[in-house]
Amino acid sequence: MKILILGAGQVGSSLAKYLGSDEENDITIIDKDETNLSSLQRHLDIKTVCGHASYPNILEEAGIKEMDMVIAVTKSDEGNMLACQMAHTLYQVDKKVARIRTAEYLHRKELFSDNAIPIDFIITPEGLVTDYIKRVVEEPGAEQVFEFEDGLVQLVETRAYAGTPIVGRPIKELHEHLPKTRMRIVSLYRNGRAIPAYGDTIIKDGDRVYFVTKKDGVSKVLKEFRRLDKAYKNIIIAGGGHIGLNLAKHLEKNHRVRIIELNKERVIEIADQLEDALVLHGNASDEELLLEEGIEGTDLFLALTDSDEINVIVSILAKRLGAHKTIALVKRNVYEDLAEQSEDVDMVISPDQITTSGILAHIRKGDTMMVHSLRQGKAEAIEVIVHGDHAHSDVVGKTIEEISLPDGVVVGSIVRNNEVIMGSRKLVIEEGDHVLIVLSDVSKIHEVEALFEGYFD
Repeated sequence: MKILILGAGQVGSSLAKYLGSDEENDITIIDKDETNLSSLQRHLDIKTVCGHASYPNILEEAGIKEMDMVIAVTKSDEGNMLACQMAHTLYQVDKKVARIRTAEYLHRKELFSDNAIPIDFIITPEGLVTDYIKRVVEEPGAEQVFEFEDGLVQLVETRAYAGTPIVGRPIKELHEHLPKTRMRIVSLYRNGRAIPAYGDTIIKDGDRVYFVTKKDGVSKVLKEFRRLDKAYKNIIIAGGGHIGLNLAKHLEKNHRVRIIELNKERVIEIADQLEDALVLHGNASDEELLLEEGIEGTDLFLALTDSDEINVIVSILAKRLGAHKTIALVKRNVYEDLAEQSEDVDMVISPDQITTSGILAHIRKGDTMMVHSLRQGKAEAIEVIVHGDHAHSDVVGKTIEEISLPDGVVVGSIVRNNEVIMGSRKLVIEEGDHVLIVLSDVSKIHEVEALFEGYFD
């Protein structure tokens, strides 16, 4: 696919790296900052163009006439909208994706249509990250929670701990412990490497486990792998930006929430928008302030400032002062690796990976409902709708065993007539099924597309 990315900032650069790793993608990126482009050119085999991404002559220099897709992620909402308008009107580009952050635009859905501003998919990174954190807060003990079928099915990552029921035991015993809970382990990582998750595979301390189940079964499954964390009650949020504010609005109804914000004007602004949450003016790295606010009794500390460095540092500080669990929002890989190596940061959230997941569903071929990027882009979970009107389909009427999936590719579950069915070798795929497929190796995606070629254009 020929893809034009507008904007080589953090999101644009991450997209270029991720999408450029697929040999079937031809990536071009535009940015007015030559420094950003030079850095990308040194590491990636992509074309770069320096200039304003909403100028027709720059778009034409980048080859927009041949593009299958435009992804506008510059810092300007207006520039992104204008670029998509031109891509549609002047160059008839098939798919247009744009990052829009301004709430005043987002509240007017009628703006975004072929008859107005022709954007096929709007990215709101802050909204995606906020929703992601909400799911993690709802499931204490989960490292990551990914939703499919509007939340009916959840793919959960957790870490296995010694002394819990399944650690040291084979996977098949899970079903004996949980006879009424439908679930399936779809992926297992040990020392950073994927290992096959067969029935006789022994779960070991420290394993990273991905399992699929219905939403109401998540907490029951988590008990098998770890000491189940108590529900979060006391929450401190460092950073009163869009994510921190929106998260506080959601959490303040059922949690004791405090926000620490450095900017005095922002403190006043967000305090007016909150009902029960307490907004504190100060520095989240101020040890005295954290102690005064009872950090040792805090169930969850969320570091959500605009600075990777601050988020990592204050998470470590909060943990050492007694916070039960810490989560840091981190954009750059170098800080993400640093945070993951620290035992004081319990969870690292990458907004770029979450944003990339939102875009992937529009890049993968065929009727793809949802895609989630896993393991820093090395793995992927994808939901595909099976249609029965394709003559070349090789899956309808066949068992999963007969389909011969590539190594490291697993059917986690199928949703059929709003019923969740766990994947098994003897399960027959039918027309209309929503199939959740997990790839431990994202490079196998085209083999999966070939298997489902009746559903991929």
